[in-house]
Amino acid sequence: MKKRSVSAKKRPAGSDKFSKVSNFLKIVSDENRMKILLALKGDSLNVTQIHTKLRIPQNLTSHHLSKLKSVGLLSEKHEGTFRHYSVNTKNLRQLSQMFKDLFNI
Repeated sequence: MKKRSVSAKKRPAGSDKFSKVSNFLKIVSDENRMKILLALKGDSLNVTQIHTKLRIPQNLTSHHLSKLKSVGLLSEKHEGTFRHYSVNTKNLRQLSQMFKDLFNI
């Protein structure tokens, strides 16, 4: 009989949801990332527009956009050489619902 590896063990119910919500909270807890999300609320902007509007260095703006994209909070649309970013409201609602489900609120 083969022994089961630790990774083959069943994970507790809801652990995937917990992990997603935890990662989401880590990402949005940064002040600049929150400012970017608010700047994109109902709008679509490129990196230059975001860094100019928020007075955040362009390389730092790109870094924060990458982090927000990694958890699915941003949609990206290519227009020529520019990438326009907007809030992925569908994913934001899903993450918000997962958070509410975890805390039964």
